[in-house]
Amino acid sequence: MRAGFNLGGIDVDFGARLQTLIDNRVEMISVVNFTRAGANIVSQTFSDPAGAAMQVGNGGISVTDVTPGGVNLTGLADFSGIALNDAKGFTSALHNITRNAIISSVVSNASGRDIQQRIDINVRLNNMGALDAARKRAAIVDSFSGILR
Repeated sequence: MRAGFNLGGIDVDFGARLQTLIDNRVEMISVVNFTRAGANIVSQTFSDPAGAAMQVGNGGISVTDVTPGGVNLTGLADFSGIALNDAKGFTSALHNITRNAIISSVVSNASGRDIQQRIDINVRLNNMGALDAARKRAAIVDSFSGILR
C-alpha cells in the first residue's frame, strides 16, 4: 500500500475508518491517515456500555491471554482490539493497521451473535485549487498567443 502520492501533479492522501459492532452494543473504531510521512493512527475508540468486553493489545493484555481453549489466535497476538466472552461464547474483534496493510478481523465461536464490520476509505486531493488556478492561467496565456507576437 502506498501512503500519499503524486499523480499527474495532484497531491493525494487517503485515510480509513474501521468499525466493528458486536450485538449492537460493543463497538470498536480505528481511524488512520496515510500521507507521504506514512501511516498515522489518529484514534482507536472502544465502547461497551455493559462492560462485558475487554481491550486487548496496544502493549496490554494479548488476545492470546484471554482466548478459550480450542481457539488458536497466536498469529494475531500483536493485533489490538476487543475480546468478549459471555453466555453466547467467545468473540474477538481485532484491527491492525500498518503501512503495508489494513486488517479488520473477527474471530468467534459464539452462537446467535450479530457482528457488523465496515471500512470507509477517504481520498483527499490536497492541491486541486492550485492546479485549477494554474490551468486557468495557462488558458489565459494561451489565448494571447495569437494576438501577441
